[in-house]
Amino acid sequence: MPKIIENAREKIIDEAKRQIKESGYENVTIRSIVRGCSLGLGTFYNYFKSKDMLIATFLLEDWNERMTRVTLSTENEADPHEVIKCICDEIAQFIDSNKNIFNAPEAKKSFNNTVASYHKRLVSQLAAPIRKVCVLNGYENAEFLSLFIAESTLTWTVAGKTYIDLAPIFNKLLTK
Repeated sequence: MPKIIENAREKIIDEAKRQIKESGYENVTIRSIVRGCSLGLGTFYNYFKSKDMLIATFLLEDWNERMTRVTLSTENEADPHEVIKCICDEIAQFIDSNKNIFNAPEAKKSFNNTVASYHKRLVSQLAAPIRKVCVLNGYENAEFLSLFIAESTLTWTVAGKTYIDLAPIFNKLLTK
């Protein structure tokens, strides 16, 4: 009878995160991950098809947690600037907490196409709380405005700009 390994998926994810933080993306292999959590190679493949799928899984989990925080913290917010600032902060923290992946040339090659294919969905996800507050405040064309702000926020935050850098532009966009 096969051995039941409790929390194997979580052990694999935690070990991969630890190794990436300590050794960098390029130095982490499937074999080093399973060795680090005392699991067999087959166990890894029961949960993930590849190293990239493993990493994509925990990046997505991290992103979803951040978007949940955005949703919860902006749920009763009426000020569009506070919503945008929250989004900027979460994007910046997501990038910072995963910089060992995002700065690795090998990872960039692996994930560039994936990120590009999800870009529209990501912008739409970011636009949702912005749209809500734009509608609440009676801005004309709230749909376009929220998508434009979401795209700008994502693009410029990824490029290293902070909310403070972007606030003057958002002030102009949000002036009635």
